[in-house]
Amino acid sequence: MRRREFIAGLGLAAVGGLVATETQAATWYSLGRRKVNGLVDFDQINVGRGAGTFDKLRLEVTGNDLMVYDLDVRYGNGARDDIPVRLLIPQGGRTRDIDLRHSDRYIRHVRFTYGKFTNGRGATYVELFGRR
Repeated sequence: MRRREFIAGLGLAAVGGLVATETQAATWYSLGRRKVNGLVDFDQINVGRGAGTFDKLRLEVTGNDLMVYDLDVRYGNGARDDIPVRLLIPQGGRTRDIDLRHSDRYIRHVRFTYGKFTNGRGATYVELFGRR
């Protein structure tokens, strides 16, 4: 009898772990995507009040490698976070999860400074994600 209870408990624990992973994955939302140009430049992704509030951000890069120097997050009330990233993101890679200090306010826009590394694969795109 104890053996059955033990095996049933292991099964429930495994299912519980899968549910938690699915729940965590579902909390990231795409906030916008930009095609980036130039060698050293900056671009901006407008987010707006309608997207809601977020406590973490991350960038994902496709097409080419990209050196991201920093993020300038502007909130609806004028407050800002200047976040140094200084990371070479390989094609298909992403930044770490970046904590926001003003997670109780909506994000007006995120401006990012970057340097593009062309590797012959065409255009480079940056997508911004937010976590609630």
